Amino acid sequence: MKSEDLYNAVTELPDRQVLEGEKPMRAERRVSLRRLSALAAVLAVLAAAGILLLPKLTRERTSGTPADTGAPPQTETTQPPAESTEAPAPFGTPELSQYSLATASYPKMAPYPNEMDYRQNDNFDYEAFDTAWELWRRDRSDLRSDVDYTKGLDAYLKKVIPELLRSEEAENRVVSPLNLYMALAMLAETTEGSSHVELMKLLEISDLQSLRDRANALWRACYSDDRRQTCLLGASLWLRDDTAYNADTLDILASNYYSSVYAGPMGAEDYNEALRNWTNAQTGGLLADQIEGMEMTSETVMALITTIYLKAPWAEEFYQTEQRSFHAPSGDRELEFMTEQSTAACYFGKGFTAAGKSLKGGGDMFFLLPDEGVSLETLLEREETIRFLTDAAGRSQTENRGVTLTLTVPKFDVSSQLNLEQSLEALGVRSVFDPESANFSPLLSTAERSVYLTQATHGARVLIDEKGVTAAAFTEMLAGEAMPPEEQVELVLDRPFLFVITNNDGLPLFVGVVNEP
Repeated sequence: MKSEDLYNAVTELPDRQVLEGEKPMRAERRVSLRRLSALAAVLAVLAAAGILLLPKLTRERTSGTPADTGAPPQTETTQPPAESTEAPAPFGTPELSQYSLATASYPKMAPYPNEMDYRQNDNFDYEAFDTAWELWRRDRSDLRSDVDYTKGLDAYLKKVIPELLRSEEAENRVVSPLNLYMALAMLAETTEGSSHVELMKLLEISDLQSLRDRANALWRACYSDDRRQTCLLGASLWLRDDTAYNADTLDILASNYYSSVYAGPMGAEDYNEALRNWTNAQTGGLLADQIEGMEMTSETVMALITTIYLKAPWAEEFYQTEQRSFHAPSGDRELEFMTEQSTAACYFGKGFTAAGKSLKGGGDMFFLLPDEGVSLETLLEREETIRFLTDAAGRSQTENRGVTLTLTVPKFDVSSQLNLEQSLEALGVRSVFDPESANFSPLLSTAERSVYLTQATHGARVLIDEKGVTAAAFTEMLAGEAMPPEEQVELVLDRPFLFVITNNDGLPLFVGVVNEP
């Protein structure tokens, strides 16, 4: 295949990439990274092999193709793009146009209407508010897929979560199982033979079309950019420009996984810098220290990067802060704690007590405190704990009742970076790391030397304060008042605990172990 044919095949993305129901009035725009400052996870998968001397991919863009700035890309539309009034991203705007073959397009969402914007003196513009509300509601509805992406995910989550959180050291662990799912799904698209079979078994799915449907529905269910909550799953594929790749596979990744595609000289510092800049832009600069070490060598054939970014204020702020002692494995530490009292559900599992706090825009953050004398390692070995961390159905099976809850949580900033090779091998994914058995033929047009996975890394970071998962303002409307239950529970997380942050469907975007806040 000629390089220009490959370029055209990749860049002519099908209409599936633009969500059904997109209206012409939704003008093209670039999602600003101005607000991205607090919560992210990134998975980088690098596959390296010998040099394949084949026709070089073109890195020139045809006339009319928009240049890529590396910020979350624009929504495709048949209408002329609106002139951007957004300020540059706070962490710099990476220049990737010289390497770009295809740029993912994200849907635009109408902003969630703020009541204060429609109130002037003693008057309220109900008509304008209702119009804005309907636009927002329609965008949310159009974004959802008819595919039940949650079906079958529970088995994958129950295998992956305990494996990734398990540690012999008393350390913090933070992972995003859904971000990892997207990376493994894309890896399954690029492999055949035993490599493919092992990945599909871990993902608990039987065929590629079902995998694509689930991954695309998962992406849509998690995506949000309506000024209340930002949640974005990003993906990119970085290719070597002297190697021929299968255009059909690249098209599938772009269409179903919202993946951007780049090609450049492997090992060149400018190309490595472009990869780091893209990843930093997709994660709001939150993982800059971890991303700094990412690089491709002259022997790398491809790098697959997936990211997730979430910013969400609490539905209700914590109303009080105070200094208290946290009993960490390394010794007591004085930290700033946040406290609230509310009528809420409290969960009483085997060896733990748990409570949740709602996020504005959907989803929750649950905190699991082990009973005195019960270790986090013991909890993670119990089916009930994993069931609670996995999904809403699992949590509903845990004994719970409405109480007057006093919740006290430390502010924390926790992060971790994991080498995934050992964990993936323990989960049954082995041949993709073996030069003799790895098979990347769906991605590579030809293979003169063996190509195998040489590095798999997962890094994540979570911050919370009294405002939310990120510092942000919010508006709350009170619907009514109910009498509080007589039972009172005080949950003080002043020793190591677990947490899970969920999306609207109750599935875990992030799970973590906090030993040292």
